[in-house]
Order: sequence, then C-alpha cells, then structure tokens
Amino acid sequence: MTHMSKPSSGENGTPPGKAKKAGKPEPEASARAEAVATRDGEPSAAAAPGASDAWMRASQVSLIGLFVIALLWCGYVAQPVIVPVLLAWAIATIVLPLVKWMQKQGVPRVLAAVIVTLLLITLIVCLLALLSTPVAFWLGRASEVGALIKQKLQSITQPLALLEELQKTLNVIGAGSQPALRVEQQSATVVTTIFSVLTPAVSQFILFIGALVFYLVYQKRLRSTAVYFLREHETRLSTLRTLSDIDESMTTYFGTFTIVNFCLGLVTMGLTWLVGLPNPLLWGVLAAVLNYIPYIGPALVTGALAVVGLLTYPTLHEAAVAPLVFLVIVTVEGQFLTPAIMGRRLELNPFAVFLAIAFCTWLWGPIGAFLAVPLLMALTVTLGHAFSEEKPDLPD
Repeated sequence: MTHMSKPSSGENGTPPGKAKKAGKPEPEASARAEAVATRDGEPSAAAAPGASDAWMRASQVSLIGLFVIALLWCGYVAQPVIVPVLLAWAIATIVLPLVKWMQKQGVPRVLAAVIVTLLLITLIVCLLALLSTPVAFWLGRASEVGALIKQKLQSITQPLALLEELQKTLNVIGAGSQPALRVEQQSATVVTTIFSVLTPAVSQFILFIGALVFYLVYQKRLRSTAVYFLREHETRLSTLRTLSDIDESMTTYFGTFTIVNFCLGLVTMGLTWLVGLPNPLLWGVLAAVLNYIPYIGPALVTGALAVVGLLTYPTLHEAAVAPLVFLVIVTVEGQFLTPAIMGRRLELNPFAVFLAIAFCTWLWGPIGAFLAVPLLMALTVTLGHAFSEEKPDLPD
C-alpha cells in the first residue's frame, strides 16, 4: 500500500513558507537596530546642530553690530538733514496740543499749523532782538574776562606766582638771541566768512520750518503710512499704539517741562535782578532754554552767573550769591518739583540720560544734547511696548 507523505513542517508546527517569512527582519526592528548601533558605535549627528546654532547666533550678533555701525555713520554724515528734522519733531510735540485745540475750535488743521509756526518764528525773532544787545555787550568784554578774573582771584593764585616766574625765566632762556618766528595767518574776506556761516544755517532753518509744518499737518497720515507696509493686523495695531504713546509721552513730558522751564526763567530773572546782576532777561532766557538739557544746561548757567558775578562785584562772597542760589533752585526743581508733577510713568534713568546726552553731543554737537532726551524717551516707550505681553488696542 502506498502511503502519502505529509510535507514537513517547521519548528513548532509552522509551515515552511511561513517560516521563511518569519525569518526576515522587519523594517522597524532593523531601523531601531541601526539607530542603536549608530548611537553605540559613532557619535550621533544630533550633536552637530548645537555647534551650528552657536555659530548662527554669533553671525547674527555680528550682522546686527555692523548694521548699527553703518546706521551711526549714516546719521553722522547726514547730520545737516537729520538734525533739523528731529528738532522739528521734538518742537512739534510741544506745540501739538495748541494745534489740536485750535482745530477743535473750528480752525482748519493746515491753517492752525501755519499760525502756530508763525507764532513760534515771531517768538524766536523777538527773543533774538531783545537779547542781541546784552549778548554783544558780553561778547565785547570777552577779552577782559581773563584779566578781570585773574585780578579777582589774585589772593588764591599767589602761591602759584613762583611757578609763573620760573616759566617766564625758562621762556627767556629758551628763546636766547634768536628772533621769534612770526606766523601770519591769511585773512579771508568778510563776505566769504559770512556766507560760509549763514548758508548752512539758513538752509537748515528752512528745512526745520518745513518739517515742522508738515508734521503738524500730516501727523496722523504719517503714522498710517508707517504701518502700511506691515502685513499682520496685530503688528499694525501694536505699531500704531507705540507711535501714539510716543507722541503722547513726548507731548506730556515736554509740555510740562516747558511750563516748568518758563517758571524757572522767571525765578532766575528775579534772582539776578535782586542781587544786582546786569541783563536779568538774558539770564532768565538762558536758564529756561538750557534747562532742556539735563545736567549740562544748569551747569553752564551756574558757571556763567559765577563769571558775571566775579566781573560785577568786588568780593568773592558777593559774587558767589547768585550761582549758589541758582544751584539750590535747579536742584529743588530737578529732584523734587519736576518728578512730582510728571509722576513715575515719565521718569527716565539718570545714568541713561547722561549717556544719551554724551553720545548725542559727540554725534551731532550742541543740538544733539537737546535731542538726547526725546530720542531716549522714544526708545524707552518702544522697548516697553516690544516686551509687553498685553495685546494692543486700536489708538484714537
């Protein structure tokens, strides 16, 4: 009898076909095995992004540094254009409430801006006309200042007389019998000198007036144009709110500060009149104008009052009355009165103000010292909005 043989089965009763399929490694298992082998044998490639991130961060910092340097260089080169425009923006924030008030009274905004600008020009011209005579008087006495101050301070400089005599003796010995060299400076014509000084001043003044009028008229349109190129709605709202807060903070700060400086000018004028210094109006205007520059302005006025006191009074204690009293007044104003009126919201870091004044004076000269505080305030408001977590609302 013939017996039919059954096909041999694999281990555990598994058919041969299925045994072959079970013998092949699955893709997931092989991938995990390769990953383990790579992790155990060679260093993982996941450690590479850490070093690349550090280089990427360093390159970004370097790029930002180069951009800042290029921006500062452009600001220095374009000073004749940038400084009048920034000055117009700072002055516009002071007179902007007056334009808005006239607009509420029914006056067209263009006409209100022109009237305010004409009033500002008239005020400047009147002050220059009133102060031209005393300024010319003190400039004419500039050659006498050194001799008069030396005479007033003779009691203090007596110990240095020996050194002065020694210096004269050395100068005579060093000169010997050789004739002294004369350096003749070529004199330029008066017309050339006047034109070289007046031409840039007049052009920058015209640019200042034009920028002032256009900013007063088109302030809202300029803010809308500034956010036109932004895509996201939230970014546009945040930018509009930042620009609005900058204008509001500037108007509040400089509007209040203008009133304080006007009162300081009146007090200084009364002080100089009481102590008997000549030209009280000059010192009152100087105190009011230079007080816009923190630290430097009051120091200049104090030094000027000290010099005028030495030239006016015969004794040192009489000459020291006006500068000492003025120093007390500006200390009370700067440390107690102005912070109490403006509050903590508009308070600036004194060290940051000092650095801003030093930097802007180095970059743009005396006008830069005046622009330091407005620029610092704008930067402070911008950074406050940039790091704020609150969602901005639509500004008025």
